[in-house]
Amino acid sequence: MRLRYWTALLVLGGVASFVSMKWDRQPQNQAALPVGPSVNPHGDDASTDAASTERDQVAEPAVAAVETPVEDKDAVTWTRVVGAGDSLSALLAEAGLDTVSRTDVTRAIGSEYDLRHLKPGHVLALSVSADGVPQSATLEIEDGTQILATFGPEGSVQRMAPDLDSVQRAGDIKVKSSIYAALDEAGIPTRFATDLELVLAGAFDLRTALSGGERIRLLWREFSSGDREVGEPAIDFAQLDLSDGSYEILWPDDNSTQTRIFKDGQLLQMFDQPIRGARLSSGFGRRMHPVHGNVRMHSGVDFAASQGAIVEATRSGKIAFMGARSGYGALVEIEHEGGVRTLYAHLSALNEALKVGQRVPAGTEIGRVGSTGTSTAPHLHYEIHIDGRPVSPLSDAPSRGPANRAAQAEGAQVIVDSMQRELDRLLASRG
Repeated sequence: MRLRYWTALLVLGGVASFVSMKWDRQPQNQAALPVGPSVNPHGDDASTDAASTERDQVAEPAVAAVETPVEDKDAVTWTRVVGAGDSLSALLAEAGLDTVSRTDVTRAIGSEYDLRHLKPGHVLALSVSADGVPQSATLEIEDGTQILATFGPEGSVQRMAPDLDSVQRAGDIKVKSSIYAALDEAGIPTRFATDLELVLAGAFDLRTALSGGERIRLLWREFSSGDREVGEPAIDFAQLDLSDGSYEILWPDDNSTQTRIFKDGQLLQMFDQPIRGARLSSGFGRRMHPVHGNVRMHSGVDFAASQGAIVEATRSGKIAFMGARSGYGALVEIEHEGGVRTLYAHLSALNEALKVGQRVPAGTEIGRVGSTGTSTAPHLHYEIHIDGRPVSPLSDAPSRGPANRAAQAEGAQVIVDSMQRELDRLLASRG
């Protein structure tokens, strides 16, 4: 099923009240996270694959009622869907705003959203008074999130997460020429081909493992706001029947940081990730650099996530570095036992409650997702080094991973069994 980037937006007018989703979930006894520094954009670290699409990953929001100022009864509303090559400034000029007003709107929306990432399918809505002064501006981006700016003495800017409904889907395909072709023929999101290849990269190369005739069963969620589909579908579970056995993959849900892979019912591999529910967007190894345009070593993996998503330490350890580094942008580096270091890069904010030399437990909030350094879009670049050398964060190295592996494997198998039952139920309901 192909997603539609919606083309209409309810325009603002009259007296309205909005629910503001507070995105900054603060851990106990920790200070708020200020915006991190901008750094030299010409470093050597690779960013997320420009072709990858990120799905919104945000903390569970606190909800507070916020009233929008009463607007002029003669206000004019104006709405445009962003097209290819459009800039916010050009759209505001098209709406008839003068230079000063265009600057005010651009600064306000830009304070909550990096306007370099404006893209076709986003929607801009303005409410302008009879004398041409903007009263409010809303930019809705591809995942349904709205950036709402109001102007005047009580002016404010807020980022509002969409109230999404999710529907679970299931699919069963047989590979003939390629996974992509099989998914496309079945009407299943073709991006799942990349999801499967990336998550299995630490175990084997899926493309070379396929010769034709393999069966793949998938369970995923699709999201909507009202009657509009928004964001990207999220794959939850996959079962692959290959020539050497049956593989089951359990992706993390929005409250989990673990991906687990089973083979013939036995835990084959699992890895922890720094963002709850995030999806891989680029793997470890040599690849075409999305910024520099040449083949370079990608010494970590990338997780697609929204600006401001919470980044957590994957293991307990000691803060070795916090700050800016060329190419990586704002980053945090943590030292662990056994010569292991983890690195979290391109952050928009660092947790200033933390200091170099401080010990932190696994799960500590260390920063927020951003696009600092050499980066094309908000995401997290994550590395693991053992004795100074980068290793794939997806490999099941014994020097890392949870001590209670057996218990976690048993718990995961319960979820796998539940996923299989739901797959069978949904497939049977289709007749």
